[in-house]
Amino acid sequence: MLFLLLYIYSLFADRSIYDNLDDRICSGIFKNGKYYVFSPAEDSRNISNIYIYDLKDGPIAEINKTVVNITDTPFGYTPHFLNFNQDLNGIPIELLMIENYIDLNVTDSKLDESKWMARFINDKKFEFSPSFIKFPSYINFPKGGFSQNIVNINNNPVMYIIGGYAYSGQLNSTILTSSVFKYDFNSNSWSDLSEDSKSLLPPIANHRSLQVNNTLFILNGVSPNTTDTNHPQAYSTKKLMKINAINKMYKFDLLTEKWDAIPLKTNLDAGTYGDGIMVGASYDYYNGNIITYGPARVTNIYRFDPHFGILDLASYEWRWNTIKADYGVDNNLKLGFHQTLVIRDQLLLFHGFSNQINSHSIYVINLKDLKFQSNLDYSGNINSEFGSPIYKYILIALGIILGVMLLLLLIYLLKRYRKKRIREMNNSKQLKVVWASSENVTGTYTPGDGFVDDYQRREIFSLENNEISDNQILRSNLVHEDLTRSTLIGTELYTKALPNISTLKSTKYN
Repeated sequence: MLFLLLYIYSLFADRSIYDNLDDRICSGIFKNGKYYVFSPAEDSRNISNIYIYDLKDGPIAEINKTVVNITDTPFGYTPHFLNFNQDLNGIPIELLMIENYIDLNVTDSKLDESKWMARFINDKKFEFSPSFIKFPSYINFPKGGFSQNIVNINNNPVMYIIGGYAYSGQLNSTILTSSVFKYDFNSNSWSDLSEDSKSLLPPIANHRSLQVNNTLFILNGVSPNTTDTNHPQAYSTKKLMKINAINKMYKFDLLTEKWDAIPLKTNLDAGTYGDGIMVGASYDYYNGNIITYGPARVTNIYRFDPHFGILDLASYEWRWNTIKADYGVDNNLKLGFHQTLVIRDQLLLFHGFSNQINSHSIYVINLKDLKFQSNLDYSGNINSEFGSPIYKYILIALGIILGVMLLLLLIYLLKRYRKKRIREMNNSKQLKVVWASSENVTGTYTPGDGFVDDYQRREIFSLENNEISDNQILRSNLVHEDLTRSTLIGTELYTKALPNISTLKSTKYN
């Protein structure tokens, strides 16, 4: 475990938050719409915590989080939540946990019976309760780093404990083990299946186990750094160890309880990633395949690139996809030893080692669009691309339609008003008919001198806006007639006034 922590530290060495890595090795479980994460104490001065996330539709940042302090757990205590996926008679409704420690605490072969089992009551109270599952009496039973899976085959619920850290008095050392133990809930009894795993399964710890139908798959973890395929049952942690690559996994048949080693085609650039070392990657079953998220090590340099992969269980071949961020850029989230949950085509990632400032975070990957999203579709009534309820989009669409209709109505009324206004302006600007006739003359002139009196003006033009103006032909004839009359009158006046004008000019220049 110390080797693994130092290795992980090199993975995220650019961030000071990884000084205390034990805090990030946690256990998680989903139950009754909530996700629970047990976060161990960072050191002997601190306390453990249980984080409770009340999953709901909407922004991830708005998911309610409750933190419950656990004050009576020893340092290095990292219990496993027991995930009962089926109904078992007599199982309490509270969350149950089984004893587990980091390897530094595995200094003897004795389990602490008083802390063998624990339960979390009403999301408030943590207490040790060792009576539900019978305490094991095996001397080589692991104290930490094991995997546990509860399965129900042919209505027979059992729990498998695989691998982990134990203590060897003979070697005077903490050891990796390939032991396998089985607990039968119907008979309340343990059995040791280690003989069947000998030489087929290497000593292994901190690995991932995943049930797919009637099979358990074992991936990742640490094992002896050796090429010998005839694996020993135990291996001292004082010797060289290695992180298992993704070019191999181990298969346990739940019906026959037999083991097989399955080679995998990585489809990674061997020059860059070697055999494919993914530290603390997660593995989940989705759409008939195994999906993984974790950092892949670049060979010979301390750099890890985040990878999302899909393992085809028919061809045992990996396919790799790029996960985009919400805003379209490449993903740079390095995350390992996290907890996961698949729900409605979404992969939820909880806690773990991270290159982000806050390690107690939730991330959501849309498995259809292959990108991170900032919203969670928990109920199925959410458009996952935008993260908003479908009914909101219906209301938005109706609002848009109504807005367009109102806009069109407003445009129609404005055009109608404009046409009416133009007609009114044209009517007000229409020329009124000008008439000239001898009957309308009000001024007089003096026959003697031929001048029109200035104070008795002749009203040759009169403005009338009567019904005659609406008849174009009649109006034209009248105007022509009046103009003729006006011309004759003007000529007569000019003729009579001409002698007087000549006399005035003669007087002026003489």
